Amino acid sequence: MGTHPSLSSVRIRSLHFRCLALLVVAGLPAAGANSFPTSSVLPSEVLHNLEAPAAPEHPWSPPDLGGFASVLKLKAEPAADTQLEYDLPALIDLAESSNPETKVAWDHAKAAAAAAGLAQSEYYPVLALRASGDSARAPVPLPLTPNAGGFMDVREQTFEPVAELEWVLLDFGRRQSGVAAAKNRLLAANLGFNAQHEAIVFQVQGAFYELTKVRGRIDVAQSSLASAVKVQEAAETRFRNGLATAPDVSLARQQAIQAAFELEEVQAKERDAEVVLADRIGITPTVPLRVVDFSKLAIPTNLEDTVEQFIDRSLAQRPDLLAKVAILREKEAEVRRAGTAYYPTLAFQGEGGGAFERSRLDVGGNSLPTDYTRQPTWGVGLALTWPLFDGSRKHKVELAKAERAAAEQDLNDARNQAVSQVWQTYTDTKLAIRRLDVAVALVAASEKSYQQTFESYQNGLSSLVDVLTARRELSQAHYAQLDTRATLLESTAALAFASGDLGPQLLKRTYRDTHTAP
Repeated sequence: MGTHPSLSSVRIRSLHFRCLALLVVAGLPAAGANSFPTSSVLPSEVLHNLEAPAAPEHPWSPPDLGGFASVLKLKAEPAADTQLEYDLPALIDLAESSNPETKVAWDHAKAAAAAAGLAQSEYYPVLALRASGDSARAPVPLPLTPNAGGFMDVREQTFEPVAELEWVLLDFGRRQSGVAAAKNRLLAANLGFNAQHEAIVFQVQGAFYELTKVRGRIDVAQSSLASAVKVQEAAETRFRNGLATAPDVSLARQQAIQAAFELEEVQAKERDAEVVLADRIGITPTVPLRVVDFSKLAIPTNLEDTVEQFIDRSLAQRPDLLAKVAILREKEAEVRRAGTAYYPTLAFQGEGGGAFERSRLDVGGNSLPTDYTRQPTWGVGLALTWPLFDGSRKHKVELAKAERAAAEQDLNDARNQAVSQVWQTYTDTKLAIRRLDVAVALVAASEKSYQQTFESYQNGLSSLVDVLTARRELSQAHYAQLDTRATLLESTAALAFASGDLGPQLLKRTYRDTHTAP
């Protein structure tokens, strides 16, 4: 009869199924999560018929995108309180809860944390469940007599569930380098999150100072208009009494109209400043913000720390610089990880399960009893994998080293720029403090000169030109003092930002302790 072929070699029909379960530290992602409404998805027929524009000289005619654009509709946001007079800490609180850039940086940090968890999961074994089922029938020719033959009908059903385990025991630091790189990416993302907060604080602070400066200029323009009207009335009174000429009255009226025009011009800039502040905060500029009066902002009178102390703090606490250090450490870990590709990996492999089989033979029309088999199966061993040749390993190492060198140069450049920023803003602040003293003295002298000249004009001892000149010089002195105060506040904020002292909590605490009305 000879040797019959094995059943596995003569299967005609088979049904295979396999399920795989991976045990990972990060867990399973939520299924079916969707952040956008279903109406924002274009119908399949629209996407199917979508084509490029027909010609370059005509605009493309889009389909109905009303539902698709629903994701762009304004979401609910913290509204500004129209009854509240906002100081800088209150504006910072509003910006931190409203500005979308902080949420983007936060999501990047969460993604980096998930990547770090993914890198750590490589230390754990992988457990898989494999199950296979087969049903087969094989007719085998079988000679019964010298003159007659038949066949043997073999039918078999098998089911084999197996649990497989693989655990890498040795990889010469590959996983360790991957975890170190991921952790440094997470550190850089967290520091970048803080740097984004500081940038928003600095932007809000600058927009706040600009708005208060514009409103301060409005006050100066209103005061200038009032004094011009007062001079005009005095000129008209002297004209009615025969003590002034018609050209004097016309000149006084022209100066009053000019002051009114200047007031309208500066008032037009207030709305622009409000829009910029709302944009820096991250809210829509539909409701005007009421902020504290410019005169209530305390002005620093000196710098207690030296420029060297500011530079030391900048290099020790600025989150953007520390983030670049973390990026450099990440690139160094990537170099080590690329180098481990030249070494082998040793893994433990094991499996355990069972074999469940049922078979029946039909010979010449006679059925033999059905046979059942239930036996356990298992196996354990070690697997050593060592790629002897891989053309990409050399280039991966070179790429990692080049990225490390670029990160090192980027860090050096950022450090030099930080030192320059601290030095420049420190010098600007020192100069602004000295200029403010001169501006205050200029305002006092201009006010005294204007009052004396106006009184002399009323008594007929000075000309109208002298009064108008003194009035304009007084207005220019007020503008100079206002701009110098704003410059000092802005340079102080820039110095705090450059030195890393502009953290939201530190700024709010410092502002509430020192920035109070005198």
